[in-house]
This record gives sequence, C-alpha cells and structure tokens, in this order.
Amino acid sequence: MPKTTDLTPKEARFVAEYLIDANAGRAAAAAGYSAHTATRQGSQLANRPRVKAAIRKALAEQQKRTLIKADQVLLDINDLANRAAKAGEFSAAIRGKELIGKHYKLFTDQLEVKDTTPRAERLARARERLQKKAEA
Repeated sequence: MPKTTDLTPKEARFVAEYLIDANAGRAAAAAGYSAHTATRQGSQLANRPRVKAAIRKALAEQQKRTLIKADQVLLDINDLANRAAKAGEFSAAIRGKELIGKHYKLFTDQLEVKDTTPRAERLARARERLQKKAEA
C-alpha cells in the first residue's frame, strides 16, 4: 500500500480535505487546484491508485479513532444515566437512556399508510374529477 509520503503535497492535502465530507470537487479546490476545474480534478485525483489507497487507509484510521470515541461516549452516557437514577434524578436518567436508544435506532418513526389504492388508479380518478369539473 502506498505511503502518504508517496503523495505530492497537493495530493496529501486533497486526501486530508476529502476526509471532511467525501466531496472530491471541494477537496480539490481546498487543496489548491483550480476552482474552475476542481470537480474534474477531484474525480481524477480520487481515482489515482496511490491517492485512492491513501484515502482508504486514512478512512480506516479515522474509523478506528471515531469508533473508540463513540464507544466511550456511550459508556459515559450510560454511567451518568445510572448515577442520575440512583440520585433520584429520573428525567436525567431517562434522557441518558434515550440517547443510547437513539444511537442504536431503537426508536423509529413509522408512517402508517392507509390508502393502498394503486397510484395509477388514483390518478385516473383524479383525471375524471377534473374532467367533470371542466364539463360543468
């Protein structure tokens, strides 16, 4: 796998900028490539084998760092929620548990669909109503 030192300074800057939002055009412009050609340059840079490998490596390292932090945050929230419950601060305890539940997507909003009529049938009825109005 290519090392970061195998990259030119502009390519290394592109990789660092790309990690922010995975927007190759913006990353190319921020790395110093022409604003007029940044989108094309970004696409070309992201597809260069050594740059692509550097992005993959940097993303893997970033993921390791952020997962550790996410785990620690969850552990801290759980600890604080448990302490709050023991202290009788139930709203704080519930809020902590709620945050953990949201992280694990335990609470999902569901949309209940009552009209199961096919779209084509609904459109046909709507056209009929419009036609009747036009005739009246």
